[in-house]
Amino acid sequence: MKNLLCSTAACAMLAFFGSTAFAAEDPAIQPKPYEALTVTYDTTGTDDAELKALVETLKVAISTGDVATLKASAAPEVKIYSPMIGFPDATPAEALPDPEKRPGDERLDSAATMSSTGDVDYSREDLDGLVVDLFGNALDSGTIGHSKTARGAICSPAEPIFDRDKALAIAEAAGVPAGNLWILSEDTEFHEKPTETSSVLVKLPAGTIVPFIEGSVDGEDGTADWYSVALPSGKIGYSTNDISLGFQATSVCYGKVEGKWMVTAVVVPGL
Repeated sequence: MKNLLCSTAACAMLAFFGSTAFAAEDPAIQPKPYEALTVTYDTTGTDDAELKALVETLKVAISTGDVATLKASAAPEVKIYSPMIGFPDATPAEALPDPEKRPGDERLDSAATMSSTGDVDYSREDLDGLVVDLFGNALDSGTIGHSKTARGAICSPAEPIFDRDKALAIAEAAGVPAGNLWILSEDTEFHEKPTETSSVLVKLPAGTIVPFIEGSVDGEDGTADWYSVALPSGKIGYSTNDISLGFQATSVCYGKVEGKWMVTAVVVPGL
């Protein structure tokens, strides 16, 4: 796969496994037809003027590297959620414990270090850079909506809503693990073969859950920019320039504290 949108930790995992990360469990298994499934988002309340003003302030701070403004947005208590990368569990994990009751700005430091890989003793400058990156990754897509992971809080980006059983049925029909399920971020045409001149089997809309079979597939022109998925018809389809979304993403979440919108939680998917 080419341009997969993922958190730092998720990208590290994909780099480790390479294209085989999306290989079917058994290449001898032929996908079966399944019912197509599209995710939705709960954007109730996201048009609140004060919330929108906070988000715009955060975007400006990200663009200028103004970590002070980002940290000033933190509530006195900031919860950190760290779900596993991949297909989400049926019941969201509890927030990480904070026995020392550290203030919100320090919790942002903790969350930021979780978004990086390795056990490193970060300088203050490094930590500030990680905090800016954390906010940047969360707000990059521009979407906002309620999050089941963050116990219903409004978060950037919006968290997909879908029928879990139907999604698992898709993975079973395709003969792949649930971790191979991803969400198309844009309308995508899938070809019969890994070449632009082959027939287009179907065009699936943005938000469709698809089971990936293999990434970095060699095209007939010698490139390796193609990837394959199992289509609802049961056929294998090929496309390029993938920017699919995972079910879990680095997120910044908001809540009202004494009548003021603030950052009250951060979601950092982990390995």
